[in-house]
Amino acid sequence: MMNATIIMTANMTNATMTNMTNATMTNMTNMTNVTGVNLPSINIGMIILIIYLLLIIKSQGGNENHNWTVINKKNDKKNDKKNDKKNENSLDMVIGLKSVKAEIEYYLDFIKNKEKYLKWNVKLPKGILLAGPPGTGKTLLIKAISKKLDIPLITASGSEFVEKYVGVGSSRVRSLFKKAKDEKECIVFIDEIDAVGRQRGFDNNSERASTVNQLLVEMDGFDESTNIIVFAATNLVKILDSALTRSGRFDKKVYFDLPNKDERIEMYKLYFKDMKIPRELSFEVLSDRTAGVSGADIANIANQSKINAIQNNNTEKELTEDDIQKAIDEVIIGREKRERMMTKEERERVSYHEAGHCLMGYLLKHTEQPVKVSIIPRGESALGFSQQKATNKKLMTYDEILCRISVLLGGRCGEKLIYNNFSTGASDDIEKISMLVKNYSLTWGMNKNIGPLNPNVMGIIGENMSNDIMDNCKELIDNIEKQTMKILEKHKPYVMSIAKMLLKKETISYQQIKSIVPKKLCNSCEIKV
Repeated sequence: MMNATIIMTANMTNATMTNMTNATMTNMTNMTNVTGVNLPSINIGMIILIIYLLLIIKSQGGNENHNWTVINKKNDKKNDKKNDKKNENSLDMVIGLKSVKAEIEYYLDFIKNKEKYLKWNVKLPKGILLAGPPGTGKTLLIKAISKKLDIPLITASGSEFVEKYVGVGSSRVRSLFKKAKDEKECIVFIDEIDAVGRQRGFDNNSERASTVNQLLVEMDGFDESTNIIVFAATNLVKILDSALTRSGRFDKKVYFDLPNKDERIEMYKLYFKDMKIPRELSFEVLSDRTAGVSGADIANIANQSKINAIQNNNTEKELTEDDIQKAIDEVIIGREKRERMMTKEERERVSYHEAGHCLMGYLLKHTEQPVKVSIIPRGESALGFSQQKATNKKLMTYDEILCRISVLLGGRCGEKLIYNNFSTGASDDIEKISMLVKNYSLTWGMNKNIGPLNPNVMGIIGENMSNDIMDNCKELIDNIEKQTMKILEKHKPYVMSIAKMLLKKETISYQQIKSIVPKKLCNSCEIKV
């Protein structure tokens, strides 16, 4: 009806303009078109607006011709493995992920030897969900699988299906799977599927619900004869719609972990294979300094190290320890922000704050030692930092949690020790403390009043229980803060010495800390509640 009106109005306008003499534009609405049919009063601006809206909808993907990325296309000569020796038909090009690759190989056998399984009436997997932290190699592995099988890979992001216009998301889902069926044999990879596949009703978004429904329809449309397998990746498995993860859809789940020590060593060997690094900075040392980082972070560290060397006018492919350490700091902590000027009084306060963190990390028994302390502003808002030794540990004990909270409180207590008041500089520490205490009480079963129960799961958190939990958390923090203050008061001269060295050098290492605080005091204190 809208299109008909536009056409009719255009006819009216043309007919009128040819016969118009001294008539004004205000009289146009009273005229008839060439067919003699009376037209409603329509403003030219309204017509333009309607056309504009239609164009927007079309540009947002209202049709089913969305331009999907296809990798390793059969007819693409650039990907012809006979002419490109670099494209090895193997998963060995992906470092680490041994258990993941073993599991993936199991699913790949379904694709390569489909007839063998169909003979036994085995239902082949339709969808495989890759879950794990960002930067752990999910996308890289999918690309390697495509090369190994020598079949096209169609990639999409969950955000491409999230639109404000009704019907666009579901249209793009149809377009994606139509493209896959046109390829006849391929892999479909939807990255960040949580952007569109979260639980329906969770955010009350009817467009997203419609898109999820269409995705379910397309998944159910596969049969045993279809040579298409769908992979999806997410960092948030728990928020996905249960209809997506049920049997027959994304029922196969493969979990990715951050690289372990040996895997980090292999990654550094790969990324620095054409570079000379300092003898004292072995790959094992680099691995220890970057425990807990992702594979993508390691690639970024290697790249930034080379950039630092180039900017230092290094003409040879040789990296200094400073080049690499600066890169590690930038990736893990953030780039230096020396332009973020502080007053003399602020620099002194930050020095005592970081000295408090540093000393508590050195003195407490159940914590990792400080490796670096700095009062150089970094990242988004940090005015200083105290870095502890990285660890590969997956679990924390009760004592370790208490000590970690105490180290976080050390900065705030360091300020109080000198100034007898607090500043706003502990906001990040408080956020981390709050998260630890929340998990302590509601997830890890360490709150004595609740015991090994999760009230959130049981759905029994009422106002009274909430108040009781909060009171217990306050009591815990008050207790730890008092003990932290007592320890710092006892060792106040060392707080002041560390702060003075920070003001002078801006950044100090573990060796310099040991030169200030006696070795016998290392790991000599405990926190008890």
